[in-house]
Amino acid sequence: MKTINSVLIAGILLVTQSLRADTPIQARSADNARLIVNRSADFGVEESINLAVDGVQVAVIGINQNYDATLPPGKHLLSVSTNPRTYGQDSPNQISVNVEPGKTYTFTAVWDDSERATLVED
Repeated sequence: MKTINSVLIAGILLVTQSLRADTPIQARSADNARLIVNRSADFGVEESINLAVDGVQVAVIGINQNYDATLPPGKHLLSVSTNPRTYGQDSPNQISVNVEPGKTYTFTAVWDDSERATLVED
């Protein structure tokens, strides 16, 4: 019984410490911006959208999905391509965004022509 109580107390202390450690991270998040990328309702059913930020793939956006995350301030490069790649698309479509703290940046992935996907700022 003494061992079970010790384990419970250790678990409670661990949770309490992790909550305290999380507080500074939440405070710093106010310095970040919010990025939302929606998928156009008429995008298609056989393709998903590959989303990359600064050359790192962060999401594959399927039907009825979106991407919602924070970004640190500064210049960022957003890239979209389709999966599977359509019409021999060689490179992703890219857009540069200069992110400011506390702002929300919302984009929608659409077909800008018959051959490639792009991001449109909302």
